[in-house]
Amino acid sequence: MTQTSVAREDLPSVETLKEQVDELRKLVHTLLNVICEEPDGVHSGAAPVPAGASKIGLCM
Repeated sequence: MTQTSVAREDLPSVETLKEQVDELRKLVHTLLNVICEEPDGVHSGAAPVPAGASKIGLCM
């Protein structure tokens, strides 16, 4: 066995990497939904804004 063939065996397959990317993409999407969810649980823009809060377009 050459050093190159041993190194290739240690590398994850492209399919495995694609699966991991898809899983991470789903996780990021879920986390962004949780972060951006309004306090009333509705994405309508009807959540109350605290007095004196800056209006810079943040969703948190």
